[in-house]
Amino acid sequence: MAHSIYVRKIVEGDESAWKTLAHAIHTRTEAVLLARRLASSYPESGANPFKRVFWFRDRTGLHEICAAPER
Repeated sequence: MAHSIYVRKIVEGDESAWKTLAHAIHTRTEAVLLARRLASSYPESGANPFKRVFWFRDRTGLHEICAAPER
């Protein structure tokens, strides 16, 4: 099953809709590794194991990024 990477911006108390960042990734493992690498490319980043997402902060604010089966 193909997987995608999704990203969304988090604003205090509000979460935007998920947007597709990449698709047609062959395995979940590849998608998760890529999402983790993308998030960790920012100096301020981490993981939220309870929500199964990674997060990063850039000049525009806080974002979540995750890997999931294609929708």
